[in-house]
Amino acid sequence: MKTIKEFYKKPQNPIKVIQFGEGNFMRGFIDYLIDVSNEKGLFQGDVAIVKPRKGTLEKFNEQKNIYTVSLRGLKDGKVYVENRLVHCIQKVIGSYEQYDEFMALAKLDSLEYVVSNTTEAGIVYDAADVLAATPPTSYPAKLTKFLYERFQAFHGDKAKGLILLPLELIEGNGQKLKECILGYSKLWQLEEEFAQWICSANTFCDTLVDRIVTGYPKDEATEMQKKFGYRDDLLTAAEPFGLWVVEPERDLAAQLPWNSDTISIVLTKDLKPYRDTKVRILNGTHTSMVLGAYLAGHDYVRQCMEDETMYKFISKTVMTEIVPTVELSKEEAVQFAHSVFERFQNPFVKHALLSIALNSVSKWRTRILPTFKDHYRAQHSVPKFLTFSFAALIAFYRSGSFINGELIGSRDGESYVIQDDPKVMEFIGTRLDKPAAEFTALFAKQTEFWGEDLTVYDGFVDEVSKDLTAIKTLGMKQFIEQFVSE
Repeated sequence: MKTIKEFYKKPQNPIKVIQFGEGNFMRGFIDYLIDVSNEKGLFQGDVAIVKPRKGTLEKFNEQKNIYTVSLRGLKDGKVYVENRLVHCIQKVIGSYEQYDEFMALAKLDSLEYVVSNTTEAGIVYDAADVLAATPPTSYPAKLTKFLYERFQAFHGDKAKGLILLPLELIEGNGQKLKECILGYSKLWQLEEEFAQWICSANTFCDTLVDRIVTGYPKDEATEMQKKFGYRDDLLTAAEPFGLWVVEPERDLAAQLPWNSDTISIVLTKDLKPYRDTKVRILNGTHTSMVLGAYLAGHDYVRQCMEDETMYKFISKTVMTEIVPTVELSKEEAVQFAHSVFERFQNPFVKHALLSIALNSVSKWRTRILPTFKDHYRAQHSVPKFLTFSFAALIAFYRSGSFINGELIGSRDGESYVIQDDPKVMEFIGTRLDKPAAEFTALFAKQTEFWGEDLTVYDGFVDEVSKDLTAIKTLGMKQFIEQFVSE
């Protein structure tokens, strides 16, 4: 078998992108996108990756920064497989181990973009960070020092500002990053001209990304690499679907030339409808169906899509109760919903229901409750399927026992561990003996869990209690069969 280094090509493009974060998602999303765009002749720019934490870069060094992205799934109803050898990464630098080389990137005349994915906790302001550190600890502090180096190197030239595209999964990621940088500028008592340059020469974008990147396919890697004809320790598997919504501070239509057949890029003046659509349709569908589906005997998302009854339940939930509440046009919402169904059917991904079930109380609050409330306001009644999802949550959490602070559920005599906030588990675990109606009323009143008292919604407690009684009598599988046929 060949080594992947044999496929190395000497870089032909200038470094235009500095990337903070070297993980699976960045390799399977942004680096893939840039590589495709280079091949199409749309971009002609390479990437320098900066590892924001301490750690080895041995795999990158051994492979000369090239690796394979394997996209596998369904696309337009057909099995889609694409294996791309990505060549656009020109350098990979440790911010601690190669600090001087990291800061030298700030002086590159060709540099235009900063992209990042430093986890949801990465965009934080830490007043303990100091300018003299090499480098400072937090990502925003590192970036502030990097931008200050660039400001000084080019004497405040506004033409040398950058486009900043954070991919961290937090709301308002671009503006929060900007606030942190301005905070460090003030903390470190940098000249006022630098803060002005940050605001006038640089463009901060709020973004939303959507692609499932599963990373190294451990169970299949050997067989896949036999087909490739080479070993690849950075092999990155992902689904074909990709969405990148960008809300910039100013018009960037001419400055984001990236394009791919598998990643849709949307430039918008208002990212919120897209974020709400993703949360409600993709995440909300997961949360609404996973607990009931598990108790009905399923273990993976794809099994639910292959089961006629569960598919009918999912489709009715989405099309009758979720889609009507999103701000996008009905056509766009339905199209996104169908793309979600196709993603759930991906034959290459085994997405375990129990992994989705983690912290279901907070997930129900953020992913289901806003849709529930919008439906209630519009129809003046509780939504049937979303109300059932609350009953399924209670059934899932109250199916077993409470031992040493742990909730242990039971499905057909098989135990499963429930993971949630300790306060949630304590509340439920110490009330397992309460009748369904009494428990439902108490649970729904917990404003600490839901942010409000859910008993104010007429009929909610009664419907949940009725569902729980039927689930106990019939069992979850038979109840869902009856429920979707009504």
